[in-house]
Amino acid sequence: MSACLDAPVAGVPLDPLGFEVRGWVRPEPPFAPGEALEVWADGACLGRTLTRYERPDVNEALGLPAGTACGFELAAHHPGAGGAPFTLELRRRPAGGPAGSVLARVTVTPIARDYRRNHFGVLLDQSTTAIQRRGNIWATGPSQAEGSPELATLLRRHLGPPPRSVLDVGCGLGSYGRGLIAEGYAWQGVEVNPEDCAELARLGLPHQRVDGRTLPFPDGAFASALCLEVLEHVEEPRAFLREIARVAPAQLIVSVPNCELLGYLWDHLATPWHMLEASHVNFFTRWSLGALLREFWPEVEVGFHTLYPLRTPEGTPLHYNLLACARRPDVPASPGT
Repeated sequence: MSACLDAPVAGVPLDPLGFEVRGWVRPEPPFAPGEALEVWADGACLGRTLTRYERPDVNEALGLPAGTACGFELAAHHPGAGGAPFTLELRRRPAGGPAGSVLARVTVTPIARDYRRNHFGVLLDQSTTAIQRRGNIWATGPSQAEGSPELATLLRRHLGPPPRSVLDVGCGLGSYGRGLIAEGYAWQGVEVNPEDCAELARLGLPHQRVDGRTLPFPDGAFASALCLEVLEHVEEPRAFLREIARVAPAQLIVSVPNCELLGYLWDHLATPWHMLEASHVNFFTRWSLGALLREFWPEVEVGFHTLYPLRTPEGTPLHYNLLACARRPDVPASPGT
């Protein structure tokens, strides 16, 4: 045997957009300066390397002198795999010459999912050669058209039964308003984004466009207020909350990204993606969120919602978001207020 592919292994699914090829080649004839090892499939070179290193296990098995550099590994990419099995072929290529005959081959099966269809999936394609700048990566996404069923259930639990007037501050596309209205709540949205307001109008949802500083309602106009994934974007959160407390003094329900995740994910060098939006200026733990809200509502409960896909090595579940319910028991709010 003159060569062997140790990885990938036949029958073990791999992602064709990025996989490691590893093995060894008997250096006969000896490698010339600039000579490369290449991996081919479907008539295209998927990856190459000029680097070889000692594999003591292989040298011993083949009776090669100690120090012989016969091992190799390289990163490969097959953008045209399309879900069908393909055969990898290992070849030597002299500097400036054509690729030689096949030294080893293995047929592999790609995974069914094509991650290029994800947001930012273009980064997984070899045709993306431009340097990505801060604005390409640390950006903002569109408002959510659909709300979370889990959060919708929690909102109803804290709001209590309808009828009840609810102000949704920074309502986006009204993803929770439609369900609350259908159940009998008197929902009113306010939003600063003109595109979102246009969509709210198209959907026929009650809303007003606001400047983000003042709310066009009298004192105590609402029994409850919602502020869902908004407070992390607000430059002056105290002034913002003071204005909400003016129009909805009895109750505010808040959802924000859970900054505590960072403490758990540090060992994994992972960052929760939802914290990377360029417009996030505030980052909250249970304690910082609770302390802020208690400046305006004396009774505050803070918990979690929406499970994160990773757990700690000990099995502790983690969550994307914090959910706080802030109340002023001394302010009665009739259900229809």
